[in-house]
Amino acid sequence: MPTIKIIGLGNAFCADDAVGIVVARQLLPYESPSVSIIEGGLAGLTLLHEMEGTDKLILIDAVSSQSEIGTLLRFTIPQDLDTIGQLAWSTSGSSTHDWGLGAALTLAETLSELPPSVVIYGIEIATVQQGFALSPKVAKAIQTVVTRIVTEELGEPTCTNSN
Repeated sequence: MPTIKIIGLGNAFCADDAVGIVVARQLLPYESPSVSIIEGGLAGLTLLHEMEGTDKLILIDAVSSQSEIGTLLRFTIPQDLDTIGQLAWSTSGSSTHDWGLGAALTLAETLSELPPSVVIYGIEIATVQQGFALSPKVAKAIQTVVTRIVTEELGEPTCTNSN
């Protein structure tokens, strides 16, 4: 049975940067023996360990791409690896992580450690200032991201509340 790891990245104490973690928490109802949901925090190079033994890796993180706040971007690796390196996930000063996501994925590709399928969902953010509240447009984008991951990546219908 193929294994899937879904990792929400970000800093839970820095407003919109927590969006990946919030999405991961909302995906917990879909966890199963073949689907792992992980709050990756500021993963950096620890992503290399998390990639081991998985067939599909889905990452969710905040991004700064100069798009409208709340915009959802979807990337596949290795096809979009150069683009990832140019966004705020790079090792430049614009990254919110010590070792940016782009650098970690580039290293994994160099070491031939990438899973067969890697998908990244980036949500354009407004702020990474300290605090727990997401900006309204980022908060609104969360359900869209969850629905797309469930239907497009997991191939399942979304959970609905029948009450």
